Amino acid sequence: ASYKSQFPDWLMQALVEDRESFLRMDSVRSFVFICLIAGSLWLFVQNKLKEAYFLPIVCILVLIDLWSVDKRYLDNSDFKSKRNHELEAFSPTPANEMILQDTDPYFRVFNTTSGITMDAFTSYFHKSVGGYSAIKLSRYQDLIDSCLSRGNMGVFNMLNTKYFIVQDPQTKSPIAQRNPDASGNAWFASSYKLVDNADEELNSLKNINPKGVAFVDKTFKGNLSGLEITDTSNGSISLATYHPHRLVYQSESQTEGLGIFSEIYYQPGWNAYIDGKITPHLRANYVLRGLRIPAGKHKIEFKFEPSHYFVGEKIALVGSIVLVVFLLTVVAAIIYQNSRKRNLAI
Repeated sequence: ASYKSQFPDWLMQALVEDRESFLRMDSVRSFVFICLIAGSLWLFVQNKLKEAYFLPIVCILVLIDLWSVDKRYLDNSDFKSKRNHELEAFSPTPANEMILQDTDPYFRVFNTTSGITMDAFTSYFHKSVGGYSAIKLSRYQDLIDSCLSRGNMGVFNMLNTKYFIVQDPQTKSPIAQRNPDASGNAWFASSYKLVDNADEELNSLKNINPKGVAFVDKTFKGNLSGLEITDTSNGSISLATYHPHRLVYQSESQTEGLGIFSEIYYQPGWNAYIDGKITPHLRANYVLRGLRIPAGKHKIEFKFEPSHYFVGEKIALVGSIVLVVFLLTVVAAIIYQNSRKRNLAI
């Protein structure tokens, strides 16, 4: 009753009348379709309507029914060409255009002219450090609250934030500034340190040098058993191919080392491969991926392969096959019964 008091009586009365009218119209409409389907089915059962016409008639009636209802929610006026949509809503600024000239396959951008968790515009053009997501990982939210929102440049660097969009103090328009200290897509850590828990791991990021010490939770101690980092000055890791569910790197080093990848660690789902062989990887620096890499040249792949997704796909495929077989069986049975009746009649 409280919401009714917010509107005048004439408006409430009009709303009630409109809904009653819609209900009557839809009732009549549904009754007409029911009669048409029932009539077609009766004629088919009485052998007055051939099966070659029955199924198309039913399909057409169903299509008309669905089409007319769907058009209420989504019609031609709801669609716009890609070009017009981009011109209306997402015209790049000079700062965006400058960054888009960079041919680097993967880096991130931070727009300081808008809120870090409310900026959707930057994500349209670039891989943004910020942006809004209702399903944001809690660890990344921790990183925002304790590091990014406080201007922790070490964390921005380890996230490979290659460009910052800032406001020009003179023109008040956004401009792009390149960050020369961005750590890149991947690198060898000069050393590593085991920490006791997540809090200690997060606190270690306050003064982090990304290419220096890597902080690893002791949960992953087994992954690093026996690893002694002696020299990483001649080691390198480069991103060869980027795709949201598959990343390929090339590594080269004279000694075994700990590779740090500027990608968010997420398990279960992501698997790491070295030269085609699946290899356990770990979490480093609270949110990033780490991988123990042997000396020499290697091809490293990260693939998103959630087992529950593939199991679900197989179940859905089996279900679809069973449904198709069932429908074909029903149709075949109807055709057989009708053919038998005609033969008996003859």
